[in-house]
Amino acid sequence: MEGHKMFSEVEMTRDVAICSKDLKSQSPPHHQILSRLLEDLMCESASKEHGFHLGITAVKSIGNNKNKNDDDHHQKQVLTFPVSFTCRTFMPVEGDVLQGVVYKVYSNGAFIRPGPLRHAYLPAVKMPAYRYFPAGSEEEKACFRREDLTKIAAGVVVRFKVLAVRFVESRPHEKGNDVHVLVTLEDDDDTLGPISLAGPDDPYM
Repeated sequence: MEGHKMFSEVEMTRDVAICSKDLKSQSPPHHQILSRLLEDLMCESASKEHGFHLGITAVKSIGNNKNKNDDDHHQKQVLTFPVSFTCRTFMPVEGDVLQGVVYKVYSNGAFIRPGPLRHAYLPAVKMPAYRYFPAGSEEEKACFRREDLTKIAAGVVVRFKVLAVRFVESRPHEKGNDVHVLVTLEDDDDTLGPISLAGPDDPYM
């Protein structure tokens, strides 16, 4: 996608709800409001529009309590503050090249964790130069191996290309939204596949 950046700074506005009994003074305690905002973003994890929330980079404004009806007992107990802020986000799209650490290998493919993404799936049909070897055969652990003995196994860092992206909204009692990606090693780019890192193991940055 032309002009797309996996990492972005986006402006957001959220209503932050805090129980009045949790407030330590009559004036709005900004540190408590920001703490609750961070908790809310961590619980949400990701949004369909912007992808994963990595962190708040700046707070632009914190408005006054929006609940003004003193006749409503519930509204007296819960205070709601509109907060405008900028957030660093991470959202891959089709065609992006990423790298991550393999954490599960099955006969039909491998799962890779690139940064905040927990579900990057590399199917066996998208790495045709590799043959699957189950654990305990010719290998100590399950892997995909090429004729030149290059391996894709748990703990190996792999560079790949994104084929498709799907946003997954969390169900009740589940923790946070998620983004799933389907990836491939099939491309004219001969740098795709297992790689070695010289330096800190932070492969998606």
